[in-house]
Amino acid sequence: MKILTWPMLLLLVLLTGCSILPEKGPAPVQLQLMPVNTGERTAETIWSAQRGSLILEMPKATTALSSRALWYQTGQHQLTPFRDHIWTEPLPEQIERIAADYLSGQLEGVNVLTDQPGVEGNYRLRINLHQWHLDQTSQRLLVVIHADLIRANGQPVVSWQWQQSEALPEVSAQGLAAAGQVWLGKWLVELGDRVEPYLEL
Repeated sequence: MKILTWPMLLLLVLLTGCSILPEKGPAPVQLQLMPVNTGERTAETIWSAQRGSLILEMPKATTALSSRALWYQTGQHQLTPFRDHIWTEPLPEQIERIAADYLSGQLEGVNVLTDQPGVEGNYRLRINLHQWHLDQTSQRLLVVIHADLIRANGQPVVSWQWQQSEALPEVSAQGLAAAGQVWLGKWLVELGDRVEPYLEL
């Protein structure tokens, strides 16, 4: 009996040890920005060799904004991620996809393509995302974004910068995402209007 007791005792100790390990909490809620309506124009996503092309590069962003975290500002230069909410995919990837879909429908006579190996175009649109977070002091979404329109040979055409804010429906991660959706819609309308006159294709 003593020989059988030791394995049983060892098993009991191991099981007891396992039971004190911390349990994982619920998975974070995933949030996502939605496509932006192109308005009266019908989206044209079929590539045509008879049209010029605008290549939309993957937006560059800080390390923080390249993650799936949503951020709020807790100090002058301090950002903290929301604990219970994350993006479905990093913000630059969402902006690239949504912007490409929107501009495809908004810019007439232009192929709008995302940047892929072997893809060439007459122009490239380069976007830098510097800030996109909830500011607790103003209780608004703060966005700083820069865009460059460049010819295929690398010659710069024009640059724009936006440093703006958007009111939040509520001070929360969901409120941040909702304000981001509103701001993104306004920004894409303005971006399309600014880019179009330069596309001499």
